[in-house]
Amino acid sequence: MLSRKILLFGGKGGVGKTTLSSALALLISDMGRRTLLISTDPAHSLSDIFGIKPREGKVSVSERLDYLEIDPYRVIDEHIKRALESMEPFVSPETFSQIKEAMHSIESTPGAEEAAVLEELSKIVLENLETYDHFVVDTAPTGHTLNMLKTVGRVGGWLEELLKKRMEAQKFREAGGLKSRDEKILEVLKERRERFSRFSDLLFSRKTLFVPVLIPEKLPIMETGRLIAELERLNLKVEYLLVNKVLPPDTTDSFLLMRKEQERRYLKEIREKFSGLRIVEVPMRERDVEGIKTLKELATELGRRLGI
Repeated sequence: MLSRKILLFGGKGGVGKTTLSSALALLISDMGRRTLLISTDPAHSLSDIFGIKPREGKVSVSERLDYLEIDPYRVIDEHIKRALESMEPFVSPETFSQIKEAMHSIESTPGAEEAAVLEELSKIVLENLETYDHFVVDTAPTGHTLNMLKTVGRVGGWLEELLKKRMEAQKFREAGGLKSRDEKILEVLKERRERFSRFSDLLFSRKTLFVPVLIPEKLPIMETGRLIAELERLNLKVEYLLVNKVLPPDTTDSFLLMRKEQERRYLKEIREKFSGLRIVEVPMRERDVEGIKTLKELATELGRRLGI
């Protein structure tokens, strides 16, 4: 696991992705590796789990650990603002008003949120490749994350086609003796195409590992099966499976004994269904994990179970 540059934690909402990704980030940073923990989930909780007052931008937890929460709505707003500023000098006020209305309608377009997260994530990772040894990504629930990963290919193809058409249009304008105003647009498109190409190569290489997280219950098992099938189709590497919130073995409470019996059946199903993966069980803790002290305790336990 520690040979990978990017570690993506994913799974159904409520299974403990944030807790386990934060604990792992803390663990590997304490091993002397510079680590950036990134949340792509709009319902951010990194500040809560580290016990740090929420604020924008990169937050330093320790000498070797920082975290960053991506706000897709802020990214969309900034993108629209930059696009409108570049268009305004070249169109009439009436046309600009129509463009502005159309651009703001993009905010509610399906897939806009995932595309914005992907845009920001690609920038953060590529701009900090030499600064950090590892990027640990706490992703949004399964559906959002799969949409974001699928967007990588779609955006790359769309940029390639758009760039091709822009370059053809520029040639016709120059052939007709017209001064082209497309040069700046072409530069922006080329930069984005290059960035998405580099990020895609990194994301789908041996330098990236996707770590599914689930709890031993029926729906998370079913969703994890679909998630892993999609990840394999996308050629994203999966080697580990973290089963979180496993009940203690030595309970005498009648209610917990019934739950434990059900859990045994689900754990057996997990081992059979995902036999090709290294399955790591993480026990349920007596209290919520919150603050550096309890995170360090969980990090030690996780490291022991992972063998790192």
